[in-house]
Amino acid sequence: MIADGRDRFCRSADIQPAAQHIVVDEKIDEMLAAQLRTYLLPYVRRLWEESRAAHAGSAISPDVLLKLWALSEPRIETDFILFDEAQDSDGVMLSVLGRRRHAQIIYVGDPYQQIYEWRGAINAMAQIDAPECALTESFRFGAKFAALASRLLALLGELTPLRGQETIGSILVDDPALAPPVDAILCRKNVTAIWQFAAGLEAGHRPAIRMSPAEILAYADGADRLLAGQRAFRPAAFSLFETWSDAQAFARSAFGQDLLPVVRIVDELGTGYLRALAQRSAAEGDADYVISTVHRAKGLEWKRVKVANDFRLRGADGSPMPDDDELRLLYVAVTRAQHVLDISELRDELRRLFTLRRQDRPA
Repeated sequence: MIADGRDRFCRSADIQPAAQHIVVDEKIDEMLAAQLRTYLLPYVRRLWEESRAAHAGSAISPDVLLKLWALSEPRIETDFILFDEAQDSDGVMLSVLGRRRHAQIIYVGDPYQQIYEWRGAINAMAQIDAPECALTESFRFGAKFAALASRLLALLGELTPLRGQETIGSILVDDPALAPPVDAILCRKNVTAIWQFAAGLEAGHRPAIRMSPAEILAYADGADRLLAGQRAFRPAAFSLFETWSDAQAFARSAFGQDLLPVVRIVDELGTGYLRALAQRSAAEGDADYVISTVHRAKGLEWKRVKVANDFRLRGADGSPMPDDDELRLLYVAVTRAQHVLDISELRDELRRLFTLRRQDRPA
């Protein structure tokens, strides 16, 4: 949490680390969370001072390097600056660009593809006072995918529809009985990606997973520590539990479904199976298909895409309408496909969603 607080400060426009840079898990009572932030803040500031020291004992991270550059008030000697992916910009970059009085800045981005809010990114598109030109035509896919994406955008309040190319054939698969070949399976969570990877290997396929072996091993290491009755601090999904039985109980609760796939792998096949999985990813160029989270697929495209059924398509409070960030993530997922999009696992939930009105969203 101290290291994360330092990194969030580095990505902000602030001059010094502050309590708001320390993120406490939402499951913890807010009064206790505030006390924890107050307690940890001196350590975050100390880590920042150690990180920026000229003779620091550890390697400088990209976040620290960028922050030090921004604090030096750099001048970019050019007449025009094109800033892409502005919807997921960090405050630190906006602070740098905000001082550019000598250059024209063109911000390019899609506010509905803002999916890095959880790591401190802000929607720069909402903070820029400048003339706006809409880019609504996609050259990636045809009219059918554009219509689906437009229906999702309408739930977010967007009135201008997205347009596709009439000359590009687009096949939308929503029948669970059909299983077309795919080039990519996109998941919301890392644990779902690991589960899909294991299922593909068991089916005799050669899948690639867009995760490093160390990330998969972290789940095995964390599970082993919990099984031994020790606290696990990596991965973050295990950090709130004291024993493996705590993780099991949470994974089978209404709030812990995201964790269930990896808990099932450990319970049914053991941590050794997870360790073996970490070494079995094929190279993407040689794989039958790629498995990825939506976050790691952003900006990419495949001819044939399947979207997994691990999205939270109801509100965090149980309301029928999902949160905005979940709708944005699903919008990014369905717009990665060029020719075939398999949404069969989401068919019923999508049909339910599209019968709702925006007014059904809680205030």
